[in-house]
Amino acid sequence: MKLILWIIVFSVIGSVGSVSGAALLLMFPEGVRKTVVPVLVSYATGTLLGAAFPGMIPHALEHTQALPILATVLAGIILFFILEKLVLWRHCHTEKCEVHTTAGL
Repeated sequence: MKLILWIIVFSVIGSVGSVSGAALLLMFPEGVRKTVVPVLVSYATGTLLGAAFPGMIPHALEHTQALPILATVLAGIILFFILEKLVLWRHCHTEKCEVHTTAGL
């Protein structure tokens, strides 16, 4: 019973802290937000990947050979790198941009 109480308390603290941080970010001027938000999203993505890979890859290596796993990880990294470059190539934040064309309808 004590463990579940700790879990609930720290889940609530984490939730309130996250919402408070997001609300605090809204208090900054729009120019600062446009600069800071992409950096924070990149940081969050890198943190999640950095936490997931050291846990998943060794666990997968325990169950099968290394070559298929590491080849899949490398192919995924290369594929997502290429995908990101293609998406950013046509990416623009304005509706009617003279430099970028639209990629879809």
